[in-house]
Amino acid sequence: MTQRAPRKNTLGTLLRVAAPLVIMVGSLVVLAGHADLPALPQLLALTQQVTPLSWLGAISTTILSFWALGRYDAVAHRHLRTELEEPLARRAGMASIAFSQAVGFGLLSGSFARWRLLPQLSPLQAAQLTGFVGITFMTALAVICGVTLMLVAPTLAMRGAGLAILALATTAVVLCFLHPEWRLRGLKLRLPSLQAIFALMFWALLDVTFACTTLWLLLPEGHGLTFAALLPAYFLALGLAIVSSSPGGAGPLELAMLAMLPGADAAVLVAGLLAFRAVYYGLPAALGGALLLWPSLMRYGLPEESEEVDLLGADARVAASQPFDRPQAETAVILQNGGHVMAFGLNQVAILDTPQLSTVLFDPMTGRRDEIPEALARHARSRNTAACFYKCGPRMALTARAQGWKVLRVAQDAILFPADFSEQGSAFRQLRRKLRHAEKSGVTVEPAWNSLPLREMAEVDAAWIAQHGSARGTTMGQFEPGYVAIQMTFLARIEDRLVGFMTFHRCANEWCLDLVRQLPGAPDGTGHALVRAAIEAARICGVARLSLSAVPDHRLAQRYDNGLRQFKSCFAPHWETRYMAAPSWPQMALALAEMTRLVHRPIRPDFNLPQQTLTLQDPHVDLEENAVAIKRTA
Repeated sequence: MTQRAPRKNTLGTLLRVAAPLVIMVGSLVVLAGHADLPALPQLLALTQQVTPLSWLGAISTTILSFWALGRYDAVAHRHLRTELEEPLARRAGMASIAFSQAVGFGLLSGSFARWRLLPQLSPLQAAQLTGFVGITFMTALAVICGVTLMLVAPTLAMRGAGLAILALATTAVVLCFLHPEWRLRGLKLRLPSLQAIFALMFWALLDVTFACTTLWLLLPEGHGLTFAALLPAYFLALGLAIVSSSPGGAGPLELAMLAMLPGADAAVLVAGLLAFRAVYYGLPAALGGALLLWPSLMRYGLPEESEEVDLLGADARVAASQPFDRPQAETAVILQNGGHVMAFGLNQVAILDTPQLSTVLFDPMTGRRDEIPEALARHARSRNTAACFYKCGPRMALTARAQGWKVLRVAQDAILFPADFSEQGSAFRQLRRKLRHAEKSGVTVEPAWNSLPLREMAEVDAAWIAQHGSARGTTMGQFEPGYVAIQMTFLARIEDRLVGFMTFHRCANEWCLDLVRQLPGAPDGTGHALVRAAIEAARICGVARLSLSAVPDHRLAQRYDNGLRQFKSCFAPHWETRYMAAPSWPQMALALAEMTRLVHRPIRPDFNLPQQTLTLQDPHVDLEENAVAIKRTA
């Protein structure tokens, strides 16, 4: 057994190496036997009919095609997080593709070339990069061919095949959005973001269109082929050539082109393909080979710094590092949703990096607002994601708009000022009525200054979820012991039974409502009594602002309100408008879709209820110190 395994592996390797050569030779034999072609000298003589201007144009379109391929490789580098300089990554991509398409055996030759040109990459990373580029390019080309079949296929069956390809592609895009990460036998597979998918499609289309233009320019005089007729045939033939993995696609490309252009002069078409191979395959292969021999040439002409210099820099920090003296308490939600603190220079923001988005939540915690949009856009581009501000204030929205970003009003935040609050007056008539109902029902509310009854709170949370369905998340908290232990919590009881609780994020000058949980059938006015107790506690602690959090404020707001605005209006709050901002409307649409997905399908927090009750420190202790203390007690 131990002696046969290597033989099987050797045989498999030989077959993989021999198959492309066999395909090439077989295709050339079929081509010679079925096409009435003149001898090689006559074919070369036909190429002399190509004008010098056409040769020059063909070289120019070849350069443009490889420029697009370089951009394609840069997208792949960003997806795989290689963190290489983009100009260097583009050059390596162009040289690697030039080499691999000329010699064939794409995965092996491409991996070797990238590893040789980019010593920063390990052999495994080079293979991953080559595999990603190959698979996604073939997928993009399949979509292009599907569109081509739908538009120009002569039969209904072929158009149906094109429609099926597009349907599969659309399904794949939807899966990439809904399920961006997959786990296969312990391995984590991260699918491309929608930004990356559309970028890859665009650069692939640009590449093959410029390549076809090169071929069209190099066809001898009198070829009689229009560019519109040649383009779809080239798309389909190129796909077959790439699948064959034969060196330069020789054989399958010519055979497929002749089969799909039966009206074309075979000699003229093959002569054009010979010239095409010299320009599109030969010249780039020579340049790529020179770079492989002397990799130091890769940096020739490049500045010491990247062409996109980030003067601010970017430093990712743990969520618990956010300063206690920050404008908005609600940024503490990143302790649970997978977010972190990002420092762009001296500018600190609460940021949530998801498969589709790089989102700054709420207003910046420190720094200059005008420096953040560009830094955020650069950060998002490095991840192939869209950039977004979510629920930021008017000043941040105006700053983003002044820099060309698109702004959308999405919510209103209900703000109270505890020092001046009083429930006297006609505006508070309903609030007084609700508080009387709660009092008559025996509801008492107290702040949890010292410890939390976590088991009772978990039971209330479970009963609430059973009635209302799964809790939303991402921008809203979910019950979890370590999370609520660093919040300000208020407990509503009837005698000794816990019937509800509220938790508040906190910072130096603001508390912000987070969790609201009540038992089914809790007395009317329980929620109002909890908020009223929080207002009084905030006043005693000298907290300047108390936020009841935001309610939707857009055309569809009533559909998602569920009585929130009516409840919060009982306290006659000051309404502050909140906005979304994105660099473009397509990115805005993607941000809305992704945030909606994350709110309704949030990252589930770990729920490990400790045996002992966690101790809540003094409410004015720094958030980071609190988080460390909680870990110790847990």
